[in-house]
Amino acid sequence: MKTTFISEVVPGAEVDDLFAVRNVELKEYSGGKMITVELVDRSGRINGVIWNGTSDDMDMLQPGKIYRVQGTVTTYKSKSQLTINAIKPTEKYDPDDFLARGEFSREELDNRLNQAIAKVDDSYFRKLLDSVFSEKGYRDGFLRGVGGKLWHHNYIGGLAEHTLCVFDICLDISSRYREIDRDLLLTGALLHDIGKIESYSTASVIEYTDSGRLLGHIVVGDRLVGDSISKIPGFPAEKKLRIRHLILSHQGSPEQSSPVAPMIPEGMALYIADLLDSKLAAIRRIKKKEHRPGVKWSNFVNLLDRHIYFGSDGDDNGQENI
Repeated sequence: MKTTFISEVVPGAEVDDLFAVRNVELKEYSGGKMITVELVDRSGRINGVIWNGTSDDMDMLQPGKIYRVQGTVTTYKSKSQLTINAIKPTEKYDPDDFLARGEFSREELDNRLNQAIAKVDDSYFRKLLDSVFSEKGYRDGFLRGVGGKLWHHNYIGGLAEHTLCVFDICLDISSRYREIDRDLLLTGALLHDIGKIESYSTASVIEYTDSGRLLGHIVVGDRLVGDSISKIPGFPAEKKLRIRHLILSHQGSPEQSSPVAPMIPEGMALYIADLLDSKLAAIRRIKKKEHRPGVKWSNFVNLLDRHIYFGSDGDDNGQENI
């Protein structure tokens, strides 16, 4: 049973526990060669180093596998690092030790999904949603799936949580703008990330599948939805075109990995809803990881191109005279 988690280790501590290996790299330094590994568990990540690593060590270390690691926590460039003295593979472990889970239970997410589908009135869109989410593999994958590898909702249940938050935002948007086709937007919200069920593996660490890396979740999702539509007799061609457009454009532009930019009101609304929920979830993750008493700012966040302000810990709620 795993007892030491990465979020708890401090410099100087001796470690002897199980960790998953995410990345492995052989490097040269002034004294010879070393192997660097990225170790993960459900609480976080830490870099490890094997000094004077051998080719046999490299052959033994495989990303996605679980290893018993013995070593000492040190620091490198102000970050904790594990100097590894011994590492060997193991087949006995609890997967829950290595994959974080969201705050909502599977049952709660399942109920919320049913409630969301029930809000779609259009008969063809409703048949499409029923078709996709009645497939056992799709529904299980959706409820267990992750929203991403590292950036946002990167935990079991994250895909469903993110999707249902986007749905709620779109539900609000559709009540405020007359030009929005409500059922089209709500269907797009529920299906926009459906390709992630085949794009990520969650066996021990979150990693891309071959199709996820080679094709991307947007293209995979378009294919899954297209296959489901082909099984619904008489599905209108215009509705098919528009729902596929929402999936293909929901990340906003080719520079943001969408094949096309949003070109209809529902596409723009879905893009903004998805962007809002993913950005706020990422900021929430960063604050949870980095905020502690006396720390008002995050480290520089490359993907946001800025620091994040946490505020002060005092009674003035972070207000200063300006």
